[in-house]
Amino acid sequence: MRGRRINRVRPVLEAYLCRLFWCSRMKKALLVFMRYPRPGRAKTRLAREIGPERAAATYEKLLRRTLGIVSDFHMRNPDVDAVLFHTPDDPVEQLEDRFRGPWRFSPQEGAHLGERMKNAFAAAFSLGAEKVVLIGSDTADMELRDLDDAFRTIDDGVAVLGPALDGGFYLIGLNRLCGPPFHSEAWGTADIFSRTARELASAGFRVELVAERADVDRPGDLPLLEDDSVLASSLSVIIPTMGSPERLKPLLDHLENQLWPGDEIILVQSCLSGETTVSRRSPGVVHARCPKGRGLQQDFGAKLAEGTLFFFLHDDTVPPPGFPYLIRRACGREDFALGCFSLAFSGDNRLVGLIADWANARSSVFKLPYGDQGLFCRRDTFERVGGFQHKYLLEDVALVRQCRSLGKLTMLPERVYTSPERYLNRGILRASMYNQMIMLLFLLGVDERELYSLYYR
Repeated sequence: MRGRRINRVRPVLEAYLCRLFWCSRMKKALLVFMRYPRPGRAKTRLAREIGPERAAATYEKLLRRTLGIVSDFHMRNPDVDAVLFHTPDDPVEQLEDRFRGPWRFSPQEGAHLGERMKNAFAAAFSLGAEKVVLIGSDTADMELRDLDDAFRTIDDGVAVLGPALDGGFYLIGLNRLCGPPFHSEAWGTADIFSRTARELASAGFRVELVAERADVDRPGDLPLLEDDSVLASSLSVIIPTMGSPERLKPLLDHLENQLWPGDEIILVQSCLSGETTVSRRSPGVVHARCPKGRGLQQDFGAKLAEGTLFFFLHDDTVPPPGFPYLIRRACGREDFALGCFSLAFSGDNRLVGLIADWANARSSVFKLPYGDQGLFCRRDTFERVGGFQHKYLLEDVALVRQCRSLGKLTMLPERVYTSPERYLNRGILRASMYNQMIMLLFLLGVDERELYSLYYR
């Protein structure tokens, strides 16, 4: 009897605690309307012209770009809570696994799009939000400043709309619930923006606009993807390893879940026999074998790569959620030559943490990151410097020094987490001092073969 009473009370208590928690901090809310990018369910109008597979891939690129901007916005505005409203029949576990970020997921509720938007606004306001912005997820050219402008413009009696080129809108911002703009069951027509602006004005709002942007709904809109460096690029993740692909399956699964359509992973395993082989493990993963040597293996992977961007990742390092967007965004800067992430070690060893702090300071001040921070660059930059000049040791530092002559090195604040095993096995202080000595000898011009024999003796 007591158990049944607890079971009846628990949902009420959980709802109350959830409401209390969100009301204590949720003053601004950013709502994103999205769907899981399944062929046949995503971009159905576009799919009739270009096929369901290509339409779903196009939508996923737009979605991932949008979520990257949302993540950037949240980093700059941690007081804004982000909620991804997905269609009710989407696979929630897959959504949460493939689209990780500083947000929570919630199903859309309502018979038509207008009702679903109204209910999303109502949920945010009921939890204490004072400014709410809702955006779509299929805009090709939305920028971070559009979100900044929207939240800054919302005020008492002021609503914000972001007009789309096709006559709709990609953004709407309110500071109180307003039902009339969402009552109509007709959406997807060329008068959506004008009708919504008119109904907001009738409800007592002054309507302010942010920049006009372009949705991708028809084949004629596809060139917009080529106009944006983030959408137009493709990423090749190149991983040198001495281990087996089976041992690396958790890492490969983690990476593959975050890849954009057209991205790839190239796993290059060392081979003592000296032979080279190439096989495909899955649509997004290539398995290659070549002679041992991290520089040799990464060079071999780069020759196989089809991407316009290269990301060189060690097999004991896990990049941050959303890393394909972060790399694309950094590589799009005109003065960019090479980038890396900030370093952290898995576990809670304080001494190893100090080594990571030193590595980040060295990278920031002296512009000399190591490969365990994850190095990335554009293909053309890699080819201009002739790839990895060192075959076995400090190939990462040599590449960094070459690339720096072509532009700036960018260290992103997001962290990669790498294993501290080599420090723990060798002794933390001893391993750290040894690394610094090898680096000093390298900078003094000591030959790679001598450094290799000294490092591995």
